Amino acid sequence: MIKTQVCIIGAGAGGIGCAYRLIKNGVGVVVVDKNADFGGTMVFGGVDGWEPGVSLDGLHLLIRNELERMPQAAHTVEVVPNLNIFDRTAGRDWSRHSFAERPWGYSMNMGGEYEETLGRCTSIRGVDGAMKRYQFEGDAFIRAIHNIFEPYGDNFNTLFGYKYKSCRTEGGKVVSVIVARGDSEEEIFADYFVDASGDIVLARDAGCDYTIGTEGKEDFGEPSADLPNDAINGVTYVFRIAKTDDPEHIDALPEWVEDRDGWGASNAGNCVACFVEYPCGDINVNMLPTIDGREYLALGDRADEACRLRVYLHWQGLQQKRNMKGYTLTHIFDAGIRESYRLRGKYILREQDLRRGHVDFKTERVVAIADHALDIHGKGGMCRELEYPYEIPIECAMTKEFDNLLVACRGASFSHIAASSARLSRAMMSMGEGVGEYISEKLR
Repeated sequence: MIKTQVCIIGAGAGGIGCAYRLIKNGVGVVVVDKNADFGGTMVFGGVDGWEPGVSLDGLHLLIRNELERMPQAAHTVEVVPNLNIFDRTAGRDWSRHSFAERPWGYSMNMGGEYEETLGRCTSIRGVDGAMKRYQFEGDAFIRAIHNIFEPYGDNFNTLFGYKYKSCRTEGGKVVSVIVARGDSEEEIFADYFVDASGDIVLARDAGCDYTIGTEGKEDFGEPSADLPNDAINGVTYVFRIAKTDDPEHIDALPEWVEDRDGWGASNAGNCVACFVEYPCGDINVNMLPTIDGREYLALGDRADEACRLRVYLHWQGLQQKRNMKGYTLTHIFDAGIRESYRLRGKYILREQDLRRGHVDFKTERVVAIADHALDIHGKGGMCRELEYPYEIPIECAMTKEFDNLLVACRGASFSHIAASSARLSRAMMSMGEGVGEYISEKLR
């Protein structure tokens, strides 16, 4: 049995932000995560870079400071939307494309200041202004978090490798959660609980209202709510490639992969590959999307194997049919899930809120700001830029059913369309910090 003031389920962006703000305020915290360390999708899903986007000051600046003390840990790169791997001068004529000369298409110009990454909307960067991304190494990110958290060790405990199992509720409050690693179980009692698990496993199990998929025009009157009613944002399997000594090298398929046409099979060729270069020269390949979100959920336990198969087939197609020789696949990251279950909390952020920009929500506080495009992959896909930054209020983190359970992750109270923008890592980190500050004040 463990007793603490706050228990956080999930150590991704929202969980890290929440934990930092709490322990900085002297609050006792236990963080539980199924992975081996901090980072969530940012580390284990290969989304190891921050897209251009406005953000409140906070933990992300401390992380930047730590990363810049480490050799080849991070750098700023210019983002060229929708360029992908096509040479502008060659268009889509692949016979004129050389992967050796142009091995990336998502980031073309290395260098720049971190502050240049803090804005995407047109009112900040201008219509034709460059967008810049901050790319980092996952293991360096983990070291940075440990360095930042180390001074607060007396108030902080982690249970890595533990999965959420169940909860106990009583009198309108969550009393405890049970988490498990193999045959080992722990029951954690806390004054407050924060679900930062992405799939809001605690909030759903506790009986909170939630939804999945798209909403129609009849729900919130959103201007872009003309998407298929069963759509869920696509799932991506990011992979990493490294240069070899042989400029003609092409990877052989693993023995377990079926021998079939690598470019057309299993949707492997019906997606976009976006490339970002790491400081060391390796390349992050973002396969957009690897699989439709609804299909991924329907496959259940078979989803991971099916997606890894698509990665190998896609990479084979890139090497054989897109002149991407001379590199080898070194790692396939875990699933990058953009969207699954979403809370229906005290306030549901909608497209209208995003398009209005800064407004007075008449709420207790704003916990984050963001300005990423409305970005949906797969069925009903779109990418629509915003003109102004917008605010995320604390009510998007509040469950209607429990005063001591809040949500700080992509599964917070957003519409399908709003979630496609708000889900970005730095916004969720800020949201976690805002939730942590809110809880700290309640505990004083």
